[in-house]
Amino acid sequence: MEAQRDFLFRVLEALERARIAYAVTGSWASTTYGAPRTTHDLDVVIAINAEQAAELAAALPPPIYADAAWMASAAAERTFFNIIDPASGLKVDFWPVKDDEYSRGQFERRRQQTLFDRAVWMLAPEDVILAKLIWYQASESDTQLRDCVGIWKAQREALDQAYLWSWANRLKLDGLLTRVTTA
Repeated sequence: MEAQRDFLFRVLEALERARIAYAVTGSWASTTYGAPRTTHDLDVVIAINAEQAAELAAALPPPIYADAAWMASAAAERTFFNIIDPASGLKVDFWPVKDDEYSRGQFERRRQQTLFDRAVWMLAPEDVILAKLIWYQASESDTQLRDCVGIWKAQREALDQAYLWSWANRLKLDGLLTRVTTA
């Protein structure tokens, strides 16, 4: 876990040096907001353009594998890319913000959270739930639902439930959200 944390912080510092807005998501966010679990996933949503991709690649020197051309192409197309530390086998999956109403709003709602005594930008808990429900639809991974239940149970009183239910309905996730809230 320490190696993952240190690697994630190195990557976040590189994003900050390149002035690329980011939000930690995935299992690190669900663990922060809900029930802790062991994970090897490091997922970060970023607002990046093709020019910034080159800056980010340069800010992550070898031995980290950061293919500037792939990163620039993915940034332009708003598709997934990753960087890898071959020495440790750790990687960070980057998800450029998509150009749709929900994705833009989700990113605007990000907030600073404390992760191991460091302030980091993280998606809001409602958006972590929605993102994990979207992933569940694609993968049917029970881990995604368990993460959602953990966030729901830990954050229920603090969640913006009107927002959560509204977007669940618009994204056709309301049946899954009902499963989460009644678990």
